[in-house]
This record gives sequence, structure tokens and C-alpha cells, in this order.
Amino acid sequence: MPKTKKKGSGLNYKRTFLIGFGFMGCMLMWSVYNSYVPVIFRAKLTEITNGGEALPGILSVALLVNAIMTIDNIFGVIFQPYFGKRSDRTYTKWGKRMPYIIICLPICALFFSLIPVAATLKAGVLSIALMMAVIIFFNFTMSVWRSPVVSLMPDFTPSHLQSDANAVINIMGGIGQMIGFVVGTIATTLVGLLGFTSMQAALKAKTNTLGQILQTNADGSPVVKYATGFNPNLAEYKEHVENFIASGRDKLYFNGTSFSSSGDKAQLVAEKVAKTPVEYVNYTPIFVVAAVISVLCLVVLVIFYKRNKQYDLSKDLVIENKNGEKTKKIKIKDLPISKEERRSLLVMLAALFLINNATEAIVPNFTNFALDTLNVKPIYSTLMMAVFAVSLAAFGIPAGAMGRKLGRKKTIIIGLSVIVIMFIIYLAVSQFVTNRAFTWVVLWIALVVGGAAVGCININTLPLVLAIGGRDYVGTFTGYYYTATFSAAITGPILCGGLIGLFGEDYNYMFLFCAIMFAIGLGVITQVKHGESSKDEDTSWIDEAVENAD
Repeated sequence: MPKTKKKGSGLNYKRTFLIGFGFMGCMLMWSVYNSYVPVIFRAKLTEITNGGEALPGILSVALLVNAIMTIDNIFGVIFQPYFGKRSDRTYTKWGKRMPYIIICLPICALFFSLIPVAATLKAGVLSIALMMAVIIFFNFTMSVWRSPVVSLMPDFTPSHLQSDANAVINIMGGIGQMIGFVVGTIATTLVGLLGFTSMQAALKAKTNTLGQILQTNADGSPVVKYATGFNPNLAEYKEHVENFIASGRDKLYFNGTSFSSSGDKAQLVAEKVAKTPVEYVNYTPIFVVAAVISVLCLVVLVIFYKRNKQYDLSKDLVIENKNGEKTKKIKIKDLPISKEERRSLLVMLAALFLINNATEAIVPNFTNFALDTLNVKPIYSTLMMAVFAVSLAAFGIPAGAMGRKLGRKKTIIIGLSVIVIMFIIYLAVSQFVTNRAFTWVVLWIALVVGGAAVGCININTLPLVLAIGGRDYVGTFTGYYYTATFSAAITGPILCGGLIGLFGEDYNYMFLFCAIMFAIGLGVITQVKHGESSKDEDTSWIDEAVENAD
């Protein structure tokens, strides 16, 4: 007689899928935020600083943009753990987590929608001030509900099923990211279907208010300068035109049109560029569409919770230290591990810091790189980021298998080696190969292969750190891991932005910065001597700890 499967013994995929709608809405807004906010801020800062010339000292537009993009990471370090712990001790008829999500997600979506609205103000300084205020409120409200929404899955899932459940949640988060990457195209199509043709045209503009003109310095080196504010009657204007003509550059891109820089036509082009008003691009439809989809995700989540709150396993859970007693933190020097293991831990944390400096620098700079170097508008360059994200997600399972078969450290080294090689190849091709089609082919290959390489790194770093500490110190070593990665998420964009600004706002230097950081990280991680697992060792606790940490 065949055995029947015990009811409720397996994961309820439908329920887990519905829980994932909250995380999907979260990741959707983040992907749009990281793709478009750097472009918007760069445009406004370029406008009010005359292309950065009005900024003092070592400050540059790229540095300021990247510094602004670290606000979410700073808020994440400060507020997310606090509200996550606070939700553990919240008891309402809507459970522990839902009050935070129901109240703060719509407020968060509202502030999110107002970011591009603030950018449309013509008063540049006022526009920047309002954008900063809106972004601060957006990041704060996001910090309030992000930890609770992530904690929903463990609340509804027995511990032995959480690894499978987390895979479903990550898939939903990935779907949210994918929607965020293509929402620009969705919004552009939508406003066109609704008859807002002028708004559709504005979304398709390529200059994004930058209005740049190429010219040369006295020593002949090419620079990019803001196009407006030139008076044709001034000697300075004539000098700009003469420099542009003398530069001998092949093309000038303006408002999405390519012009030749030879002969009399070059002078006409330069004059037209200098006289043409800056073209403002209003990204409001993109943000509004993303916000509406996120709120719809909340609606699905609320309906789900109302029907399934009886399955909330945490409602009767007794929380330790509920009187507010703080758990004593263990210093690395006090850990009961050997001197060699302690050294491996410190070296691994240093490598993590370096590696994440590189990965976190790409996020806020890619759309501006595509705009400048590839002449690709943000609504399409986000599709390129989607290819990278799909490759990273698709290689998650193979990367885990490689870690088990070849070893975690060796798999990480392979991933780092591959991505450094891809960066070097792209930099060489972009600088020395004039065939634009070939450069594009190399870039697409780099995006696909680079995504797989980063997967090899990301999948194996946390398990390696946890294995050094052992089962009894999972929480402590997870904390060390996130201290290193969150610190890098703050410093990486700032350091990269400083380098880009130092070399005349040339976003190609993003790849140089990342290649250097990855290469140093590769050298450092070779010195890690612990963290592998033997074939006979039970490592299921590591898998469970990693899933819970995610």
C-alpha cells in the first residue's frame, strides 16, 4: 500500500508565493531608485554648479551624487535592525509585522513618487533641497517596513522548510527587480497609449537635462562642459566654438542627435547647442507606475494575511530579553577560536570590504555611464542591468554546487578572477578599439559573464565566514559579515564618485575603480586558510543560517 504524504508536512508554495509580494514591492522600488535617482541628481547638480565648476576643492558632481546614493545604506544600518527588533515585540490583531507594512509602505510609495516631481522645479537650489527632503523621508519609511516584510516568511514557515521558502521569496524579489528595470519602458508605452505624447517624448530624451558640449582645454585635452549660459557676443563663447572645432572629435551628441564635427557644420552645431535651452526629462511616470505596482503588491499581501493569519507561527512566541536588556556583543579578540582562525576571519572581512566596494560602486553609476559613454538613455540602460541581474540569479544554484565540489574559497577566487579579466578586456576594447559594434558585443558578454562571476562570489562568502565561527556563533559572525558589507556599501560609491570626478566626470573610470578593488580583494582572499567544509561534516546549519540571514 503506497504511503500518503502527511498533510502540511511540505512547504505551502502558494502561501509563500503570496508572502513574497511584500518583498517584491520593496525590490521594485529599490531597482528604480538606484537606476534613475543618480541620473536625476547628476542633471540638477550639473545645472546649478555649471558643470561642477562652482564646486570647491576636490568636490565634484559625481562625488556628490554617489554620496547621496549612500543614504539608503546609512539608514539601513541605523534603522532597519531597530524596527526589525521592535516588530518582534509588537502584538496586534494584524500580527507583529503587518502594522508596519500597512502604514509605511503607502507613505514610502508617496515619497518615492515625489522624487522626480521635486526635480521638475526650475529653481535649481530649491529643487535639490526638496529632492533631498523627499529622499530622506523615503529612505526612513522604507527602513521602517523593510525588516518586518522580510520577517514575514519565517513567521509563516517552520524552520526546517525555511530554506525552500527563502528561495521562493528571493524569486519574488528578483521579479520585483526585473519589473523595476523594465518599468521605464512600461511607463513610456503607457503614457503614449493614454495620449500624453509630449511626456512620452520627454521620457525618450537622451540628454536628461545635461546639455553637454565637447571642447578642449588650453593643453588640447577634451573636456565636457555644461551647454547653457553662453552669450554669442562674448569672447568666451567664440573660444568655446573654436575649441570645439579644433578638437577634431568625430561626433557631438546633443538631445539624442549625432552631429559631425568637421568644417562649417561644426560651428553651426556648436552655436545651436550653446543657444538651445536645456531639455528637462520628467521621470515622474516611471516612479508613479512603480509606486502603484508596489501598492498593489501590498493589497495582495493584506488580502493574504487576512485569510491566513491563523498560520502565523510567531503570534504566541516568547521573545527573549523582552525587558529591553541588550545582548552583550562579543569582540573578535574574545572569540574561542584559534589565532589562525581569527586571522582568517579578519582577512576574510577585509576581502569582503574590498569586494563590496566594487559591487556597490556599480549600482549608482551604471545609468550615468551608459548615458555618457554609450549614448543610451536610462529607460534602456536599465534593461542592460536586468541582463546582469538575470545572469546572477540564474547562476546561484551552480555557484553553490561549485562551492561544495571545488571549495568555497576556490570558487570565490574563480569568480573574482573572471570578473577582473572581463573588466580589463572591456576597458582595453573601449579605449583602443574604434569599432562600436564590437565594443557593444564585448559589453554584453561582460554583463552576462560578470553576473555569473558575481554569483560565484556572493553565494559562497557568507557560508565561508560562518564556517570559521562554527554553529554556536552564527549570529555573531553574521553580524561581522554585514558590518563589512554595509561599510563597503557606504564607502564604495563615495570613493568611486571621487575618482570619476577627479578625471573630469569620465564614468569609464568606474570600471577601473572596480577592477582595482576586485583585484586587491582577490589578493587578500588567497590568504584565508579556514572556512571550508569536509565531505563528512554536516553543513545543513550553515545553509539554514544563510537563508535566514537573507
